[in-house]
Amino acid sequence: MGQARNHCADPSLTEGDVALFPSYLTVVLDGVVRRFHHVWLRDNSWAPEDRVAQSSERKLFTADIDEAVRPVSAGFDPIVGLDVLWNDGCACTYAPAWLRRHDYSDEPRRRARRFTPTLWHASAPGPPRLGYAEVVGTTEGQLAYLDAVREWGAVIVTAVPCRDGEVERFAERFGPVRELAFERVHNVRLDPSGYNVAHTSGELKPHTDFPSYAWPPSIQLLHFQKNRSTGGASTLVDGWAALAELRRTRPGDFAVLASVPVQYQLFSEHEDTAAEAPMIELDPSGEVRLFRFSNQLAQPLDAPFEQVEAFYAAYRTLGRIIDSGRYRATFAAAEGDLLTVHAHRVLHGRLAYDPDSGARHLQNVYMEFDDLTGRRRVLRGEHKPIPAQPLAAPSAETTTGAQRPTVT
Repeated sequence: MGQARNHCADPSLTEGDVALFPSYLTVVLDGVVRRFHHVWLRDNSWAPEDRVAQSSERKLFTADIDEAVRPVSAGFDPIVGLDVLWNDGCACTYAPAWLRRHDYSDEPRRRARRFTPTLWHASAPGPPRLGYAEVVGTTEGQLAYLDAVREWGAVIVTAVPCRDGEVERFAERFGPVRELAFERVHNVRLDPSGYNVAHTSGELKPHTDFPSYAWPPSIQLLHFQKNRSTGGASTLVDGWAALAELRRTRPGDFAVLASVPVQYQLFSEHEDTAAEAPMIELDPSGEVRLFRFSNQLAQPLDAPFEQVEAFYAAYRTLGRIIDSGRYRATFAAAEGDLLTVHAHRVLHGRLAYDPDSGARHLQNVYMEFDDLTGRRRVLRGEHKPIPAQPLAAPSAETTTGAQRPTVT
């Protein structure tokens, strides 16, 4: 077999063909040449001696794999999968479904498996709305809630009972509440002695909470227990959509905000939180992972002299995009509404309200996006890995290899 090719399904290829190369092997699966490095296959062994039987956790220590690891022989069976006898004496089987799920050899196909959220703008209909009884009472309702957070970054649950601490009880249906400074359940209402601008009646520009933590909380839930004042409409901005515009139109500004650290602080008489980090944090593939934006909590910039003007030019440009309304949803929340936002993506705020016109009281808690996505996988039955091979010893019928062409 010649040099392995990387392409879409090709009917001219022979299904199940295996070829060995110095550092990797290829197997034709679904008419596609799929490439796997020897060290990667050996590292991901599901042989009984390499896994903890009761938990499926890895037991093989990667550093113990010999640099010269390679197959002594390899063959493929369309039902059982890829059999490999390694030169360290271990015999492994890699099931077809496992190979398909973990195939990393074609970059477009690998990237297509990544989830891409839907970015929204002002013409969108606003956050999805779900009823409380449906969300807490049915698996379908819980999945709809979790899907909305994942896809849109925001969801409103309506008719949540207006009881003290209900936001905490709601949150704990989906995962642990994150403990933060100040309060576990934060009370947001007019308070002349409050430690935050949210305790005033003035406008709150769209922002993310607690950028003053090295890892800000990634989920925020706000429960409107009382909302009888005039004004105070809620605002949401899809921060990732705003960043997409900045990256498209002003890539240099985007790069500046992804590299220059900003200091943030939120404190009270008895608590203090402070952190320094760039506004934009990227994942290894270059996609936005974390966006922290809080005009009210930003402290004096401490950057090299040569970077200050470029930073402020980029900061102003981004602030104007956020304030333009192009990616903003504005709505009046009703009593009993519970708003959940993906706080590393969606900025929240409110318009000014008249404190003499009626009471206004919100309670909010914080969680982690990872816990919600983990709960979603559990409810969908997707959280357990596909074993590459049974941990039990194979039967004699599956060890003969009579139907499996072998390459040595």
